[in-house]
Amino acid sequence: MSDSDSFGLQLAKYTNAAALAILVYDYFVTLHSEVQWTCGRKWGIVRTTFTVSRYVPFAGAVMTLYSAVKTWGTQNCLPFNDAVSGMHFLGIIASEGLLIARIYGFSGNNNTCLIVLLSFSSVILAMAVILSAAPMNLGISRVSPPCVLEGARSSALPYGLLLFFEIVLMSITAFLRYRYYLGSHSTLMRSIYRDGLLYMFCIMMVSAANVLVIAALPPSFSDMLIIPQIVVHSVLASRILFSLPVNKVPVFPTYRSTPSTEMLSCTHEIDAMSGDGETVSGADRNQV
Repeated sequence: MSDSDSFGLQLAKYTNAAALAILVYDYFVTLHSEVQWTCGRKWGIVRTTFTVSRYVPFAGAVMTLYSAVKTWGTQNCLPFNDAVSGMHFLGIIASEGLLIARIYGFSGNNNTCLIVLLSFSSVILAMAVILSAAPMNLGISRVSPPCVLEGARSSALPYGLLLFFEIVLMSITAFLRYRYYLGSHSTLMRSIYRDGLLYMFCIMMVSAANVLVIAALPPSFSDMLIIPQIVVHSVLASRILFSLPVNKVPVFPTYRSTPSTEMLSCTHEIDAMSGDGETVSGADRNQV
């Protein structure tokens, strides 16, 4: 192993360890918000998805670092690495599910929008799983040992799909903003729109960085951002809920829920998917 390979592998370990430290720090910083938000709230789709996106990345990150520092010798590490990949996929899927729920609420609980989002995300997920399980041969002669923290060039493709998925979600959010909330004076809805775009933009940047690192740098650097990717998803997915007022009522407000004065007082909110609240209909869209 050359000095460049050793440096790349060591840098990847340090970067991933630092990302895990950030995840742990963020967890304790936001633990109070989590207790406030979950206390007394019924289990539903949104809360379950939030819990998965919040805690599965811990398991994935720890397992990734364990696999990186362990000396496998003649042991078969492939089943363990497959389990690690599954943890990463599950955490990212749950985080994206919260973004979809946010957009669904932003659309006014439009079922057509939900069907389109779920169908599109299912296609992207299927393509990402296929590319990860059966990586393409990109003509790279160098083959790394399977038990080294190092991926193939083709592992950039799933991250490229994730980047494309985030671009589509941002575009849908911008379209809904133009269609339903143009000229809105609601501070709450403007905050939801601004934060949603910010979260998706941050995820896009990490995904783009992953694609560039895997495609342009030596293979020993390829897994340098594998844990930062799931950490960004987990941290931002948590803030999707923590950034909203805490009040034991549904989560995602819509233009159909309440007049702007009630929304600003935060006494009524709409949960797009959890089903543990009632929609207050009849509000004029222009009032939001």
